[in-house]
Amino acid sequence: MSEVKYRMDIAQAEFSALWRFWQDRRLPVSMKLRMYRLAVCTTFTHATESWELTETVRKKINGFNSRCLHVITGKPHRETATNPTYNLVLDIRRRRLRYLGHLLRMDPSRLVRRTLLAYIYGGEHIPEGSLLQDCPELPLESLVEMAMDRPKWERFARKTL
Repeated sequence: MSEVKYRMDIAQAEFSALWRFWQDRRLPVSMKLRMYRLAVCTTFTHATESWELTETVRKKINGFNSRCLHVITGKPHRETATNPTYNLVLDIRRRRLRYLGHLLRMDPSRLVRRTLLAYIYGGEHIPEGSLLQDCPELPLESLVEMAMDRPKWERFARKTL
């Protein structure tokens, strides 16, 4: 959680630095949303693959996203939380699935891949917030086979979420 708060603080500083941009009524909301994704969200999502994406963390991320979208779009907080114009949590989950595919495609001798497999086989269930949280029902062999085919893995990552 400390890493999430740290990244959130950095992203909040980036968001605040662009305050005049968000307040400019001459600019279309679509342009502001692109700027938000490029300047603020990329800063925030750095190294999200290593986070434990628990329910508490997802709520914190959604709250941050909701506050920012409220300023950008002018929509009420509740609406931006329940039906966001840009879903930051979903973007992070897709990013994590793409990273999982990258790990599964690695050479079996690589330490990071061996660590992931030990983590998977070491426990009886997949812990909340792990990289595998979005594909718990699939056996590891199926995931590895799917990951070897990049386009198939990308379709899986987009379709799963």
